[in-house]
Amino acid sequence: MCQSNASHAHTHPRNHVTHTHETSRRDFLRLLTGSTLAGASVLELAVHRAAWASAAAPTGANLFTIHKAAEGVYFAQAHPRAVINCNAAIFVRSKDVVVVDSHSLPSSAAALLAQIRREVTPKPVRYLINTHFHADHTQGNHAYKLTGNQVDIITTTPTKQLLESLAVARLNQSIDAVPQQIEVLRKRSEAAASAAEKAFCADQIRQLREYRAEMKNFTLDLPTITFDETYQLADPAFDLHLSFHGRAHTSGDLFTWCPQRSALATGDASHCFLPNIADGYPRLWPKTIDQVAQIRFNHFLGGHGPMQPDNSVMLNQRNFIEELVEKVEAGKKAGRSLDEMKQLLTVASLRSLQSNNYADFLVRNLTEGTPNFGPRPALQNDVNDCIRDTYNNLDRS
Repeated sequence: MCQSNASHAHTHPRNHVTHTHETSRRDFLRLLTGSTLAGASVLELAVHRAAWASAAAPTGANLFTIHKAAEGVYFAQAHPRAVINCNAAIFVRSKDVVVVDSHSLPSSAAALLAQIRREVTPKPVRYLINTHFHADHTQGNHAYKLTGNQVDIITTTPTKQLLESLAVARLNQSIDAVPQQIEVLRKRSEAAASAAEKAFCADQIRQLREYRAEMKNFTLDLPTITFDETYQLADPAFDLHLSFHGRAHTSGDLFTWCPQRSALATGDASHCFLPNIADGYPRLWPKTIDQVAQIRFNHFLGGHGPMQPDNSVMLNQRNFIEELVEKVEAGKKAGRSLDEMKQLLTVASLRSLQSNNYADFLVRNLTEGTPNFGPRPALQNDVNDCIRDTYNNLDRS
């Protein structure tokens, strides 16, 4: 992805080094799922998708399960929460640690830092990488600034620009949406047939209230190092190659490759759920993945879902996006409305979802670890979101 060309602690061809500054404390988020729609999409996350992936973690339990991928490389898989957290990749170097992505809340990031100290290493975190600007990958940045150690936050130039221009408004929208989310959960609890479901709703409500309370008094910590194409973190233990390969999930997606350990951290440009295309570039995304997929790796560390041993899931997701572009473009040319396309483009009709049992894989990951309180939402609901976003963003460049 990028070639080592220095023996320094880090090199940064074509990079811009910037400095941290604070903005208003009641500022930051709204894009837990990547959608530019405020109330409706956040409501989907907390309620509609809660049935899929928001089982409450027991009080006091770890928020992540940390898996060892290779020597010095770990994968922190996020447990389901009402406000979704991303996964994190953890690289333990000779004297310090590099962490990829920082979750939805500073308290979640602080919980992971404590878990790393307990389960992995006492070495300090020296670098935090933000793969893209979405809130579930950046909102925990502040926790790293409170460790008492020097921590630089690294991202691409477009990602920092998006944080500066969109983060504040999206946070305010997410906070404003919480009462509606709570009301939906309250009504669900009233209609619940079991004590377990009522308890689930109560815990979701608790988490949402805690989210609102924490994020009303919040400090935005922007990345301190940005780059355009490549950035390298060299170390005697192994090298980390950070790179931008083109627009995909957002306009600034960052990939972190460790060649000596055959590990690749992808953020949400590729993961084990259906892609979120709300801020995406559906025509360009498959081309970006084509570049990245040329790298040989044995440890796929995606932004959501479980760790994978190869690029199979990456290619499945790439093919799904490409097929949606093809079908949506044909539908638009034929004069079909968005609703008509949702009726036509079913899970069963999309060859990319049937190939390699991709649809079954998606359902398994979305429902793993969640309580079953009756019929679950169909995968078609999430496919419809992808159809809508592809329809809206088809010509984004």
